[in-house]
Amino acid sequence: MGKVVKIFLNRGFVPVNNSIFKIGTKVDFDCYVQRFNGYFILIEAGTILDEKLHKLVTQKNLQIFIENKSYKNYKIYVEKNRKKDNFEKNILILKEEIDKSLKIEKFLAEETLFNEKLKYIYNQGKNLINAWLLDKEKNIVPIDAFDSLADSIVMLIYDNNVTLSNLTEFLAVKYTLATHLLNVAFFTSLIANQIDIDIMDKKKLVLSALLHDIGKTEVDESLLDKPDYLNEEEFEIVKKHVVESIIILKKAGLKDRLIIDGIRGHHEMLDGSGYPNGFKEIRISEFGQILAVCDVFDALVTIKPYRGAYTTYNALKLINEEYKNKLNMKFVNIFIKLLK
Repeated sequence: MGKVVKIFLNRGFVPVNNSIFKIGTKVDFDCYVQRFNGYFILIEAGTILDEKLHKLVTQKNLQIFIENKSYKNYKIYVEKNRKKDNFEKNILILKEEIDKSLKIEKFLAEETLFNEKLKYIYNQGKNLINAWLLDKEKNIVPIDAFDSLADSIVMLIYDNNVTLSNLTEFLAVKYTLATHLLNVAFFTSLIANQIDIDIMDKKKLVLSALLHDIGKTEVDESLLDKPDYLNEEEFEIVKKHVVESIIILKKAGLKDRLIIDGIRGHHEMLDGSGYPNGFKEIRISEFGQILAVCDVFDALVTIKPYRGAYTTYNALKLINEEYKNKLNMKFVNIFIKLLK
């Protein structure tokens, strides 16, 4: 405990909430108690609160005061501990959602209704992504949990005669990053089920869809939520999300070339008008071409800050008319066929 000094002042002090004090933290301001005609220092600035001191300053009926001039330091201390509390809480939430995602097959084995299985995967996917987004800067992408989701999506679509209509009944129509990643993953799984690639590559394709836009977490949210079309400068900033996605995933240990090339190519166009590299046709991987179709389709059928959503029919009609030289029409036609 700091030395006890009697202060004969009745002004210049403000009461504070003593529940904000945390064990192991350094208090950067003097803490006082009021006694008769003055204030006495209870804890000096610079003191680290051990268990004994923490118990002292958090007594139920004890009122702590600080000097007015120290109020700024007090607010910094409160904010720092609030962030720490939120971080610890978010870590627990993320661990819980990772665990649920890794055990998703157990639920699917117990559930008999196909639509309920679809909804469960979708909702669990949203919970996982949103839990990660709560503290994305301090947490590496939980690849194993995303891989488990991708595996469940592929197997469920593979084992059932799923159409585009089955999915559009429950997929979210308002854009968020979590719902976009999941929507594109489900759309991708439909195409994967209709083309001649092995089951492991189907899973890789869907995993690339689940991860393709996570680089948007590095883009200013005000640009992503802008209620108007982006100007040229703003669009150049948003374009960087493709490269950011790859950087984030490589840091997380993802090395699979098929997945990375798919993510790299999801905004490339067959005529070379896409980004970030302006690749044409053969230079865009098959995964990238499939993701591009699904990404454009979801962008059209979801509500954006600057416009409403297209119907499924109108979205496919627009793609068929305006993207003939940009998207691989073989994959667009699979969508059209699955709508019937």
